[in-house]
Amino acid sequence: MRLRQWIASVLLIALAFGLSACASDNSAPITNAAELADAVWEFGQSHPEGFTLNIRKMTEPEEGIAVSYAATQRSHSRKQLENVVWHSLRHDGYVGGWLDKESGLYYFDSTRLYPEDELEEALGFGAVNGQRYVYIISTGTSVKIQK
Repeated sequence: MRLRQWIASVLLIALAFGLSACASDNSAPITNAAELADAVWEFGQSHPEGFTLNIRKMTEPEEGIAVSYAATQRSHSRKQLENVVWHSLRHDGYVGGWLDKESGLYYFDSTRLYPEDELEEALGFGAVNGQRYVYIISTGTSVKIQK
């Protein structure tokens, strides 16, 4: 129930600041990425193992292949998250978060979502963007990119 209230609050903030108008027009000015980054940061805090989030709707997709952009790699601070949000809003509108258990750092990435029947395309995009894995949302599995 608390998550629903949080999502409803974030949606109201986004609507109040006009972010929904930016959803379909990548050239429109984005004026409240900081507030949206705050919401994504809080979402990450409640999802310690990781997430993929449509930041235009503040919903988690139930399927798809998530692949991160190279431009936002190594982003783990709140300030870096704001840059991830800017990139995401100008591209596909998804942000992924994941915990690197080796370093203990929580990373945020601007993410592209492929249909699950386009694994080869997703792997190719991942390779071009220097990724090691793609993530299949519906099964919760990572697929290693062969280089």
